[in-house]
Amino acid sequence: PYYYEMVAPEGEHNEIELDRCIYNQMADNPRKSTHRFPRATPLDPEKMGFSDTTKCRDGREDCSDTDCQRVHPRDSVTAHFTFCHKPWDCSDGLPGTVAHETCSVLLREWYGVRRELEDWWLLKDPNFKRAKTWWDNIDDQRNLYWKAETVDQVYEHRSGSLNVSTYLGYCDSFGENGYRSLTHPDGWFEEQEKAVKKELKHQHKLENAINKPW
Repeated sequence: PYYYEMVAPEGEHNEIELDRCIYNQMADNPRKSTHRFPRATPLDPEKMGFSDTTKCRDGREDCSDTDCQRVHPRDSVTAHFTFCHKPWDCSDGLPGTVAHETCSVLLREWYGVRRELEDWWLLKDPNFKRAKTWWDNIDDQRNLYWKAETVDQVYEHRSGSLNVSTYLGYCDSFGENGYRSLTHPDGWFEEQEKAVKKELKHQHKLENAINKPW
């Protein structure tokens, strides 16, 4: 929006507003809430303590065409987890609201992508020659987990007990403390340490050059 509204010369650019329930789907409620912050439509307003108002958040009279909380993720292209809350915080998916079903599916898709990444990194190819650093293999992404203890950790991090059908074993409880984090590829920490030491050495040389009397 900044470029088209503030930078691009008027009349010299083309733009179209995309359906935000399809692109950048957040499962959000288009209407304002009696709560002080935006909230999904409650299934039981009395129990939840807030309800929808008739006012649209975007200022229009009718905003039913952007009721994203009711749009199933299968009809969306990309997603944004601000409203449903972050998967790595083991979000509860807004239970008790219209958005819960949509959020739950979005969360499960995210965990599914993580599972797919891990499975890809577990692949073994007997003809694959390992590179010197883990990122040299990043395009091939074969067997980046090669140590036995690392492989064990990958599978152990899939043994969470929280609603396995949604969280796929990556959560023990709701909240960031319940999340079982992604296991880094073998060699990652060693390479990070080398990179930090190299950068510190470079900064030290610069400081010596700056402070050197002329």
